[in-house]
Amino acid sequence: MSASVTAAAPGADLRTYQVAQAASTFGSTLTGTAVSVVAVVGLAAGPHEVSLIVAAAMIPSLVFGPAAGVLLDRVSRPRRMLLAADLVAAAAVLCCAATMAVGVLTVAGLAALSVVLGGARVVIEGLYFVHLTTLGVTDLARARAGLQSTTMVSRSVGAAIAGPLVATVGAATMFVCDAVTYLFSAYCLTRLTAPDRRVTERRHGFGREFLEGVRALRGHPLLFALALYLLAGGAASGGVAALRAVFLLDEVALPVALYGIPAVVATLFSAAGALVAPRLQARAVRARKVLAVTVLGCAVGTAILPMATGPTAAVLLAACLGAAVPMFFGAVLNIALVTVMGAGVGDGYFARVGALLATGTTAANLLGAVVGGMLGERYGARAGIWMFVAIDLAASLAFLLIVGRAPADDDRTDETIVQVAR
Repeated sequence: MSASVTAAAPGADLRTYQVAQAASTFGSTLTGTAVSVVAVVGLAAGPHEVSLIVAAAMIPSLVFGPAAGVLLDRVSRPRRMLLAADLVAAAAVLCCAATMAVGVLTVAGLAALSVVLGGARVVIEGLYFVHLTTLGVTDLARARAGLQSTTMVSRSVGAAIAGPLVATVGAATMFVCDAVTYLFSAYCLTRLTAPDRRVTERRHGFGREFLEGVRALRGHPLLFALALYLLAGGAASGGVAALRAVFLLDEVALPVALYGIPAVVATLFSAAGALVAPRLQARAVRARKVLAVTVLGCAVGTAILPMATGPTAAVLLAACLGAAVPMFFGAVLNIALVTVMGAGVGDGYFARVGALLATGTTAANLLGAVVGGMLGERYGARAGIWMFVAIDLAASLAFLLIVGRAPADDDRTDETIVQVAR
C-alpha cells in the first residue's frame, strides 16, 4: 500500500504544480490588461506614459536577466524562491488595487508594479522548469512539455477573456483577482509533498559561471543557431507589432470595432499550438525538424498581414491569419525548445541559457519596435512591415541552412522535441 502511494506522489505533485502555474499565468495575463485600461482610461495616460509602463515590465529581464540566470542556477531550494516570488507579486498587486481604491494611484505606481511583476516573472521562468526535478518526475521531457502547454493555454484563455472581464467587473477587481491567483499558486506550492531540494554544481566565481552559461549555449549547435535566428526574428516581430495598428486602422481602414478580433483569433491559435506540441513530443518527432518548420511557419504567416487589401472582410481575414498563424507556430516553437534546453545543456545551465535567450529576444524586440517606427514614418506602415517580413524570411532560411548542414547523427541537434517567447 505504501509503495503505491509513493509511486502516485510524483504524479499528484506534478498535477498540483501545473494548477499552480496555470493560475499564476492566468492572473498575470488579466493584470496586463487591467494595467493598460487603468493607465489610459483611469489616469488619462498618453502613448508616452503607456510606453514607459510597457518598458518598465521589460527592465528586469533586460538589466538583471543574465545575472539572475547565474544566481538561479545556484538555488538548491527552488520551491522557496517560487513561493517568495508569488507572495511578492501578490503583495504588489494588492498595493496597486488599494491605491486605486483610495484614488492615489499614478502612472509611476503602475510602472513600479510592472517592474515588480517583471522581476517575479524572471524568477518564476528561471526556476519553474528546473523545479520539476524535485518532484520525482521520471519523464522530464514530457512533463516540461505538459507544463509549458498548460501555461500557454492558460495565458491564451486569459488574453481572450481579459477585455470583456475588465469591462464587466472593473480594473480594481481584476487586480484583486490577480492577487488571489498568486496566493492560490503559493498555496499549491505549500501542498507539494516532495522534498524541496535539488543538486547544484559546486559554485565558482560569478563571472566564470556566466561565461560557462555562454559556452553551454555556444557549444550546442541547434540552440546557438536558434539564438541567432531569435535575434533577427525578434527584431522583426517587434517591428511588425509597432506598425500593425497604424497599418490596419489607417492604411487599410479596418473599423475600430473589429480591431480586437485578430488578437482573439490569435490567442485561440496559440492555445491550439500549445496543445499540438506535446503530441509531437509523444510521437518522438525530431527537435530540429519541428523547429525548422515552426521558424519558417512564423515567417510565412507574418507575410500574410501586409497582403491585407480590398473590402473589410478581406482585410479582416488577412489580419486574423497574419496574427494567428505566427502565434500557432510560435507556441509550438516555444514548447519545442524546452526539451532541447533540458536535454542539451542540463538543469545546471537551464536558467543561465534561458535568461540569455530571453534577454536577447527582448532586446531585439525593443530595437525592432524603435526601427519600425522610423521605417513607418519614412516609407509607410505596409512597406515597413514588408521589410521586417523580408528580414524574418531571410533569418529563417539561414536557420534552415545551418540546421540542415548539421550531421544527422549529432544527438545534440536531434533531440526529440519539446522557451523563449518570440
